[in-house]
Amino acid sequence: MASRRLRAFKRWMSANSIKYSDALDLVELEDGSICVKSNCDLKEGDLVATIPKRACLTVRTSGAAALIEASGLDGSLALSIAVMYERSLDAESPWAGYLQLLPFSEPLPLVWTLEEVDSLLRGTELHKSDCKR
Repeated sequence: MASRRLRAFKRWMSANSIKYSDALDLVELEDGSICVKSNCDLKEGDLVATIPKRACLTVRTSGAAALIEASGLDGSLALSIAVMYERSLDAESPWAGYLQLLPFSEPLPLVWTLEEVDSLLRGTELHKSDCKR
């Protein structure tokens, strides 16, 4: 049976006219994360989902759009602010059903210490490019 979070996400998708192919299942894993699973082989060009632009959380669609624009921020930082703002609204955010699935933190190499970069990325292309900086 789907968890409360997954059911809320599916209701949010339906309310926002987001549709996905019957070839896909949304599955909750034991660790509580949600993944998309294909029920069959998909070919290049197969339509797997339709997502209206108005359902996409962007800097422009966020309730903080004017503030972010006035600050002159853009790119990833601006989007991070938009997500933080919408998260602060909790259930009042138009994206609440989506946002409640996102982790509260994500371990990004950008903010790792040099020791973490060396131990976790050694031997990867990312480690090679990071060492050049």
